[in-house]
Amino acid sequence: MVQQSASVSGGRHKLVMQDRKRVELTGVTEVISFDKKEIYLETIEGKLRFGGEDLHVKRLTLERGEVDVEGHIQEISYHESDKNKTAGGMFGRLFR
Repeated sequence: MVQQSASVSGGRHKLVMQDRKRVELTGVTEVISFDKKEIYLETIEGKLRFGGEDLHVKRLTLERGEVDVEGHIQEISYHESDKNKTAGGMFGRLFR
């Protein structure tokens, strides 16, 4: 079993995976997209992508930020959210 937990501005993000078949998540703010091969979520720690086969969202409670995913999980990856990035380029440096 794999667990990841982090505290950010009063919220918690937790990922618990069991046997590469079931994932329980907290700290989810939005479901961006999902199908049988990919589930893409926004969390308080950034965007989170699951890749695999026969994936489905078993339980979704966005009011509490909780999502359960089931299927054959082959990949989990985090990506920085646009809101977590600082402004770049010349104008971003000028107006800091």
